[in-house]
Amino acid sequence: MALAAAVGFIACEKPVVPDQPDEPTDKTVTLEIFENLVNAGGNGGEYSFTYTLVNGEAEDLEAKCSDSWVHDFDLSEEGVVKFTVDNNPTESSRITQVTLKHGKVSDKIVISQSGIAPEPVEATFDFSFEINGPYVRMFVTPDPENVRYYAWYFSKKTLEESLAMSPGVDEVMYLNKIVEVDISEAIYYGAYAGYSAEQAVAEITLVGTTYQDFELNAETEYYAFACAVSNSGERLGNVSITEFKTGPVEPSDNVLTITADDVNTDRITYSIHTTNMDQYAAIVLPAADVEGKSDKEIEAMYNSFSNYIGYLHFGNYTGTVLVSEEDADYYILAFGFEYGMLTTAVEKMKVHTLTSDPDAVPEFNVTIDKVTNYRIKGSIDVNPRTSLYYVDWCYAGDSAEGLKKMIREAAQWYVDSGYYGSLAACMKVIGTKGSKPFEYTGLTPEEGYQIFAVGIDEKTGEFNTEVYFSEVINTPAKKVSESYIEINVDKYFDGFDLASAYPNDFSDADGWAIVPLEVKIHGDVVDYYYDIYVGDVAADPEATDNALILDLVQYGNHNTALTMSYCYFYEDLTLVYFSKDTDDNYSEVKKVKINLDPAKCAPVTEFTYGSSTAAMAKSPRKLTE
Repeated sequence: MALAAAVGFIACEKPVVPDQPDEPTDKTVTLEIFENLVNAGGNGGEYSFTYTLVNGEAEDLEAKCSDSWVHDFDLSEEGVVKFTVDNNPTESSRITQVTLKHGKVSDKIVISQSGIAPEPVEATFDFSFEINGPYVRMFVTPDPENVRYYAWYFSKKTLEESLAMSPGVDEVMYLNKIVEVDISEAIYYGAYAGYSAEQAVAEITLVGTTYQDFELNAETEYYAFACAVSNSGERLGNVSITEFKTGPVEPSDNVLTITADDVNTDRITYSIHTTNMDQYAAIVLPAADVEGKSDKEIEAMYNSFSNYIGYLHFGNYTGTVLVSEEDADYYILAFGFEYGMLTTAVEKMKVHTLTSDPDAVPEFNVTIDKVTNYRIKGSIDVNPRTSLYYVDWCYAGDSAEGLKKMIREAAQWYVDSGYYGSLAACMKVIGTKGSKPFEYTGLTPEEGYQIFAVGIDEKTGEFNTEVYFSEVINTPAKKVSESYIEINVDKYFDGFDLASAYPNDFSDADGWAIVPLEVKIHGDVVDYYYDIYVGDVAADPEATDNALILDLVQYGNHNTALTMSYCYFYEDLTLVYFSKDTDDNYSEVKKVKINLDPAKCAPVTEFTYGSSTAAMAKSPRKLTE
C-alpha cells in the first residue's frame, strides 16, 4: 500500500504494528507465579510459592512435578501452593520444575535443593586493587586457598541509602542478601539452560587467588565483598567487606557548541557541534532545575537520572525534545561526561517556548530541494508555526481520506497497546511543529509522489484541516554514474616480513598476504563501497551487480579511504568496488580478480601505509556470508 511510509514514520518511535490476535475478553484466564525459584535445604521439609489467578476457579488448578522428591501439593489456601520436598541424601544438589496449570493456561517455577548441608567455612579474604581512574582491577586471595567464593562490588552511596530505609539491617546483612539473590538467579536461569545448580554456581563463583576488571563511575566510593559458598550455592558464613574509591577521569578538550534550531510551544529542536569524538551528554531541562547550580551540582543531578545513558552522544548531534510548558524558560545543556563525571565545563543555552493559538488554522508550503531515482529531499513550512501537523510522502493520487484513516488507525493501535494515554498524546509525538526538513528514501525510479500534510487538534488528536498535497514529484530513471573510484592491488606484502618489521602492529600477520587498499576518487562521488571476496565473483551467476551492491552496502568497507586485508596466498580472490554520486546513481560495479604470489611480494621497505593499525579490513569472505 502506498501509505506504508507513514506507518514507517510512526514506527521510528515504536515497533511496526504487527497483525493482532483477537482481543482478549474480560473472561480471559490469566495465571502467574510470583517467584522464580524456591531454594530448599538438604533436609527437605514444607515449602510454598504464591500465584495470582484471574477469571479462573482455584479448584480447577493442578500442580505437578515430574520428579518424585517434590510432592503432596496443597492448593487449599487461595494464592498459595504448598508442597513437600524430600530429604536429599547425597552431597550433590538437584533441580526440577513445578508446573501450575489451569486448563490451557500454565506457569512454571524452579525448585532447587542443596545436598547434605556443608559445614560453614571460616574463610577470610584479602583484597587489593589497581586503580586507574574509573578502571579497577580487584584482586582477591582467600584463606583457605581452595575455598569457593563469590566476589563483587557495590556502590557505597546506594548501600547507605538502602540501609536508611531498612531499619535493623547492616552492611553485612545487606550484602549477604546480595550474594544469595545473585546465586539464586544464576541457578534459576541456569535451570532453563539445562545446567545443574553446581554448574550454574561454578559460572559465577571463583576458587583461589583471582582478579576481576571493572569499569565504574569515577571518583566514587564502593564496597568490595566476598563470601564463601558451597558448590551448590549455599552461603557459608558472612561476607568480608572492604572499601575502595575510583580515581578521576582525564578532562576532555572537546569543544561543545549549542544551537537552538527551532523552539516551539511544546518542543525544542537543537544541535550540538563537537571538535572530537569524546563522549558528552546533551539534555533539555526547565530553567528552575538549572539556574543557581554549579557544574558539580549539575553533575550530581544528572547522575541521579535513571535514564541518563539515553542522553549520551559522540560527535555532532541533532535532536527534538518534547517539553511540558508553553511560554516558559528552558536550558539546553551540553557537557563532556565519562564514567559518571564531567570532563568539560557545562555549556548552557537559555530558550523560551512559544504560546499556542488554539484557533489558528495551519497553512502549508513545501519546497523540494533535490529529487533522485529513490530520494526526495526538501522542507515544509507551516503558518502559524505553533500548529501541530503530520507530514509524510504518498503516491500521486492517493486519497486524502485514505491517508487520514491510515494515520488514525496506526495511532489508535499505539493508544490501545498502552504506549500512549490518549490519541492526543500519541499525535503530539508523531506530529511535528514549525518548519521541518525532510528526506524520504527507498522510493522507486520513474514514479510519481507527493508530500502531504494535515493539521491536528492538540486537545483531541483529531485532524482539523483538509489534507494538503504538494505538486506531483516524478523520480528520474536510474543510470550508470560517470563518477567512479579506482582501487589498485598491484602491491602487497609478506606477513612474515611485516611481523618482523612491525612486531607491535603485525604480530598476527605471519603466513598472510597483507594487501593495502587505497581508494582514488574520480568525479562527484559521495559514497563508495568495496571488499575482497573468496572465489571468482565474475564467474558466479548469483553474484549479480544488484546482489553485490546490496551485500557491500550492508557488509562492505564504506567510505574508508585506507584499509588492509589479510589474504591467503594462491587463493582465487576478487576485489569488488563501486561508488555512488550525489544523484544516487551507482557507478559500474568493478570486479578485479586477484591471485597473490609470495614470490611477487613488494619488499617491506616499500611499506609506507602510515598508521598500520588505523583501519584493518575483514579477511576475504564469501558473498553469502
